[in-house]
Amino acid sequence: MNDDISARLSERGLELPDATAPNFAYEATTQWGSLLFVSGQIPRRDGVIDFTGSMDDGRDMDEGIRAAELCALNVLAHVENAVGLERVDRLLKVNGYVASAPDFFRQPVVIDGASKLFQAVLGERGKHARTALGVGMLPANSLVEVEAVFALLA
Repeated sequence: MNDDISARLSERGLELPDATAPNFAYEATTQWGSLLFVSGQIPRRDGVIDFTGSMDDGRDMDEGIRAAELCALNVLAHVENAVGLERVDRLLKVNGYVASAPDFFRQPVVIDGASKLFQAVLGERGKHARTALGVGMLPANSLVEVEAVFALLA
C-alpha cells in the first residue's frame, strides 16, 4: 500500500478491514483495461454488519455517515486486495444507496461520509462524481451500500 495512503489512514485511526469474498454469483471487483469496478459494499466488519435498518428523521444522522464510511473502507480494502491502492490514478464514480423511510430526503448527507473518507485517504485522487439514492431495502437489511469505479495507473 502506498505510504501516503497508509499514513492518511493511520492519522485518522483507521485500518482497512479484510476484503471478504461475495456470498453470491458475482465478483467483488472486475477490471477492464485501466478501469476497476468494485461491487457494492455494505457496512460489514469482521463478518458482522454494523449498521442495519433504514434512515428516517428520528435516526441519528451520525450512524448513517459512519455506515457510509465503513462501506468506503470496504471498497478500498477490495481495491487493495485486487490491484493495490498504489495503482489508483483516480476515483471516477461513486454510487451510494441508503435504506430510507419514505419521508427521508438526506441521502446525500449520509453518502458524504463515504465521499469525504475517499478524499481524505486518496487525496486529490479521491475526488469523484457521485449518485446518492434512497431505497426501500438493501441486502441483509444493511443501512448503506457503496460501489465505485476507479481509473488505474498502468
